[in-house]
Amino acid sequence: MKIAFLIQDITTQGGTERTTCCVAAELRRRGHDVSIVSVFHNEQQPHYTAEEVPIYYLTNATYTAKKSALYRLMQVIMTIGKARKCPVLEEADAIICQKVLASTVAYLAGYKNKSIAAEHFAYGMYTPWLRKMRHRLYRRMRAVVTLTDKDKQCYLQEHLNEVYTIPNMVSVSPLPYQGENSHRIVSVGRLSRQKGYDLLLQAVMDIADEMGDFYINIYGEGEEREALEKQCEQLGLTDKVHFCGYTCAIEQVYADSAFYVMSSRFEGFPMVLLEAAACGLPILSFDCPQGPAILLKDGGGIVVEADDTHALGQAILQMIQDPALRAQYRNQLEHVVAPYRPSVIGEQWEVLLQRLKRK
Repeated sequence: MKIAFLIQDITTQGGTERTTCCVAAELRRRGHDVSIVSVFHNEQQPHYTAEEVPIYYLTNATYTAKKSALYRLMQVIMTIGKARKCPVLEEADAIICQKVLASTVAYLAGYKNKSIAAEHFAYGMYTPWLRKMRHRLYRRMRAVVTLTDKDKQCYLQEHLNEVYTIPNMVSVSPLPYQGENSHRIVSVGRLSRQKGYDLLLQAVMDIADEMGDFYINIYGEGEEREALEKQCEQLGLTDKVHFCGYTCAIEQVYADSAFYVMSSRFEGFPMVLLEAAACGLPILSFDCPQGPAILLKDGGGIVVEADDTHALGQAILQMIQDPALRAQYRNQLEHVVAPYRPSVIGEQWEVLLQRLKRK
């Protein structure tokens, strides 16, 4: 089967881009002819690669949310003709469109009858106007794939019939865990409002004197780095919270850390939690929509009420002060991660693609 993944920009460093490469590689291992088509091209090279899966670019143009909505719309419109003439998209049996922009390009280029809209954001993340536009777009696609059953039910309530749940897959190759005696807590994510690192700093401020020599390393870059570093300094937390930038050795970071903390305001299905769990790290997270409570429903960590910085701080202390509790959560992680192994998620995608092919 010829399968094309259509994505806004494969060179961006994020969960959607990583997931695209992982699923593409797994489907290729299963014998399919798989390609990735990127609408835009912001960086010189992708941060993630899919073994033996070729990457094509519709345009060398960049795309940024900092521009006006009208400017961005014109950028998208200018790609439609290129998409219509793209041999990879023309010859594909199925086009898996990653999020709304890619789905819009596929629809306007005339590929709606073989396009699957794969949504990576939580259902309620968009503004009401964008949700209406998304609804009109997705109801015309071949099918919609969500990351959680809760999101699936939201789309079904909009009278979309072909809606399926396929979560993200484990995307790391774990190293032997050796963080039992580590005093490093880790968090990974873009330094943006979504990830809630300002909330994490507030949580740490309340417990800093009780943390002993434990500290938090945050890995990632983003538009809020300067503001967060300033907040960290103003709160007197520079010895407790470190902004470490991007790392190419995240598996080693996970292997050497005591536990993982996530302070996001919202998520789709957070790849970083799955990665950390696969690497043997107990998890501590806000109960943000969606993902954390689903992933940890059978153990593996602590989920506290969303945006409750006091509860997050107390849970951090609990993890610090109770090594036996951390060990208990580590023992539960294999069961937590098993449903998200590449072979399991690859099979779900293959079943869906074959089902749609027969219709």
